[in-house]
Amino acid sequence: MSGSFLFTDYIQYMMPEIVLFMLGSFILLVGPFLNKKTPWALISSLGFLLAYILLLTKKHDSIDHSFLFSINVLEDMSSNFVRHFSLGMGLFFCLIFWRDSENDNSYETLALIIFLVTGCSVVGMSNDLVVLFLGLELISIPTYVLLYLHGKKDLAAESAMKYFFLSIFSSGLLLLGFSYLYGIVGTTNISAISDALSNGYRFKPAADIDNSSGFLFLIPMLAILAGLGFKVSMVPFHFYAPDVYQGTTYRMCALLATVSKVAGFAAIIRIFGFALAQGALPGASKTLDNIYVLFWILATVTMTIGTILGLLQRNLRRILAYSSISHSGYILAGIAVAPKLDLTTGIDGIGASFFYLIAYFFGTFGIFAVLDVLDSKDKPIEDWDDLAGVGTQNPLLSICLAVFLFSLIGIPFTGGFLAKFFIVFGCVSVPYTWDDPLSKGSHNLFFLLGIIAFLNAAIGSWIYLRILSGIYFKPAIWPKVINTSFRPSYLPIAACLFIVIVLGVRPSLIINLNLLKGMAASGNSASISKIVDPDSIDKQVVSKRQ
Repeated sequence: MSGSFLFTDYIQYMMPEIVLFMLGSFILLVGPFLNKKTPWALISSLGFLLAYILLLTKKHDSIDHSFLFSINVLEDMSSNFVRHFSLGMGLFFCLIFWRDSENDNSYETLALIIFLVTGCSVVGMSNDLVVLFLGLELISIPTYVLLYLHGKKDLAAESAMKYFFLSIFSSGLLLLGFSYLYGIVGTTNISAISDALSNGYRFKPAADIDNSSGFLFLIPMLAILAGLGFKVSMVPFHFYAPDVYQGTTYRMCALLATVSKVAGFAAIIRIFGFALAQGALPGASKTLDNIYVLFWILATVTMTIGTILGLLQRNLRRILAYSSISHSGYILAGIAVAPKLDLTTGIDGIGASFFYLIAYFFGTFGIFAVLDVLDSKDKPIEDWDDLAGVGTQNPLLSICLAVFLFSLIGIPFTGGFLAKFFIVFGCVSVPYTWDDPLSKGSHNLFFLLGIIAFLNAAIGSWIYLRILSGIYFKPAIWPKVINTSFRPSYLPIAACLFIVIVLGVRPSLIINLNLLKGMAASGNSASISKIVDPDSIDKQVVSKRQ
């Protein structure tokens, strides 16, 4: 991809997403005319495997930096992480939804999952606001339908409508922020916008960036952050989550708690990347330079409110909804501390957030997958009391559930422990000098955030320990039923169990930790500006308009 960037380059680069989109469209078109016993789950799983093979075998040519301001997709560490992660999630969801393969609408379910995962992958590699928005909508629209198809009979419509209207509101905020940003800078290219904001040059004469006009950029940034806050269940945009979770199945809860969160945080890191790289704002305004304070506030409020309200719940779906909210706070903490960390120490706030996303996904998905297996019409599991005695009736599944809960608590030798450790350690490791009151103030601020995160983790552990107490220390309320039939859901449960343990014992077997050190600088404008002349970019934009 050097020297030119042609249409064929786009096709080659996006081939995994193109294959998935074509497969989803094919299933929707031919599904109504085929037998309902058609193995759509198997076909979809093979489609994800094919897409993953295409991603692995794709040539990773370096993109000429002169094209960063004209291309709509970007290949960097962040995009590669999200694309690989998205395709893996898709395979897991095909397996957990396998039990619906004999239903009349099974082809619709699998096709919508394919579209949803494709949207998540598109968000991760987007380098343009329009492409990013299309990817987010490719996630939201299938979710509306899936919530209705897989909701409880008495709550399906309510759950779907709540998510629908609030998602429309968040999309409106995103479009408001995007249009405002385009009006200021004059382009929708994210790399060009980041470079303009971080270096102070302008595409339009009216877009002069200085300390007094930083508030001009703060307005669209707040609108964008509010719109993405809905996607990641960030306080104060979290109110829909408990009600929506309560009105749907456990496997749909797994989808809600993971896919939109991965895409939302990928979008936040992509758009706000100019402010998240350490020292990436040499010419920007103080208003934008201090945007980390906003992330600090959001992280603190999100993890605290999610923890406190989670302690007050009895319904398992609502408990796990507030758990998802609180974990968003920890990820936001890693994002907040990213600009203040000295990368020479080997600590990267964005890398810590991505690692937390990995540990969070496998722990949360594993919990919902186990609960989905245990839940049935004869033995519905609604409150945590309904798990009483499961430890003796289903010992293997109970052990898996316990390990996943331990991971969310942050018990040593699980992935959740290292994830929380990286976040807290990053917060308390912000460097400072005694003769610089500003750096010392930042150090004290993030040291306080580390303490808040630690206290929330300690208090929030009671949420999960209460569930474990019911599993192992209460008499069973349902008669024991021995089920020897194999379920495809067991495969992702076993995979999640293995990964959660390995992440806590030897994470290098799962992920190269060195790749997480420097994600904050991955594709950020500070490094771009050293290679690309701003004047030449102005000429490119003008020539494109003409």
